[in-house]
Amino acid sequence: MNTERTPKNHPGRRRRVFPWAFITLIVLGMASPVYGSGVESTRPEFSLLIVSFLFLMGVSQVGVVFCAIHRLSYAQWAKPVYRLAELSTLAFFPFAIVGFLLIFYFARVDLFYWLSSSPDAHLSPWLNSDWLLIRNLLGLLVFYGLSAIYVWKGLRPDLEGASDVDHREVEQQLYRLSPLVLVSFVVCNTFFAWDFAMMLIPHWHSTVFPIHFWLGNVYAGWAALLAVPVVLDRFSATESHFGPRQIRGLSTMISGFMLLWLYMFWAQFFVFWFGNLPHEGGPLWRQMYGHYAPFYWTMMAGCFFVPFVALIFAFVNRSLLAMCIIGLGINMGIWINKYLMVVPVFSPDDRPLDHLLDVGLSIGLLAGFLLVLVLLARRLPLYSYWEINLAPESVGLFDSDSDRP
Repeated sequence: MNTERTPKNHPGRRRRVFPWAFITLIVLGMASPVYGSGVESTRPEFSLLIVSFLFLMGVSQVGVVFCAIHRLSYAQWAKPVYRLAELSTLAFFPFAIVGFLLIFYFARVDLFYWLSSSPDAHLSPWLNSDWLLIRNLLGLLVFYGLSAIYVWKGLRPDLEGASDVDHREVEQQLYRLSPLVLVSFVVCNTFFAWDFAMMLIPHWHSTVFPIHFWLGNVYAGWAALLAVPVVLDRFSATESHFGPRQIRGLSTMISGFMLLWLYMFWAQFFVFWFGNLPHEGGPLWRQMYGHYAPFYWTMMAGCFFVPFVALIFAFVNRSLLAMCIIGLGINMGIWINKYLMVVPVFSPDDRPLDHLLDVGLSIGLLAGFLLVLVLLARRLPLYSYWEINLAPESVGLFDSDSDRP
């Protein structure tokens, strides 16, 4: 009889522990509103859950956006990141649909005040409950539908029994689908930017705000991909294809999106400065001064000041640990950015930790998303091997120079 025990740090033991840890967090998160319903003074307002929903949905959607951009630009270094980035998008698919429907049916009265206005207050068909449901649900279904097709096409050549697939044809199909994925991402996030942030503030109309919204998602999503090698190390049985080249590539892209995000953030101020529209500055001043000032400057530190200084140094760009810390700070900053879009509208002095039950729900949502991602990572190939194995000189989508546009 074999009496040897599995070491505490054995990979098999770790693989069994992780799902149960996620399941425990999910159960605690689901139990929190049940407990809160019987305690009137601690009943959650669900504002933090809405903020976390917007954040996780935006960051996870960037997975296929990352793949689409780099397939269009023939970026060889990004290939080891493709599969896990795509799986992160699919992992949040059920949470995105169910989460939006729950918010619409149970929180729309408090969140979307303009739905209950008097019939003569506005004439636009855009401002009604049915059209709110249709445009956001349609945007989600189109984006995730295209993403599912996109991921399946890229996954099929690596599945067992699909060795007869023409890799060149799959490459062409992914190339042609990539612009559609990007357009659907922008449209879907524009709807959410309007309805879940800008429309909450009466008489505030900013043409650059939707760009700032979805660009922040892209920025945080790129930073979150720095966790890819950590996941691959735990769940991939093969040698890692993620190395210094990928770290430098991600750091370069993060530097670019950092500057774009800052520009789009300050572009909101240009509108009322040059247009002499002082009433347009209210939503921004509310974030920068008073009770929410510490949140605002923490956001700016995580999203700009710290990355801007750190990424100047070459040793930071080559260090996975340093880049992961920077990526965590960026994601914290973008979460605060979403928080400042929603919560100050309803409360002049909100403190996140005052709503522990709401925090529990948010943690449960995060744990559920990570659990689904782990399950997908265990059952599907974690690398797009057919793309990695293509020689660089054979990556082009066109058979001859005359075929190029």
